[in-house]
Amino acid sequence: MKFLLSVFALVVFSFVAFSPLHAEGLKSVTLTVEGMTCRLCTPAVKKALSSLEGVKSVDVSFKKKEAHVEYEEGKASVEGMIKAVEEAGFRASLKEDNR
Repeated sequence: MKFLLSVFALVVFSFVAFSPLHAEGLKSVTLTVEGMTCRLCTPAVKKALSSLEGVKSVDVSFKKKEAHVEYEEGKASVEGMIKAVEEAGFRASLKEDNR
């Protein structure tokens, strides 16, 4: 019985400790991405951003011409994201209404 309780406690702790809702320093930002000429450009932008250390998720919208990025503060930076997008052949800037 003690073993089962220990396993249960470990599972619950792991879930809480590694849950994105409890990740400390997790931030999000939206970048305006210019130069995407078709929907086939979105994977290139996503790959460039996803390859950065500390980036947790990337959602690129061809229609909106933007990329929404969730990242760990201190491991990734907006400047690094902009540079990565530009190295992939596009222009990027911080979207004005980021909060």
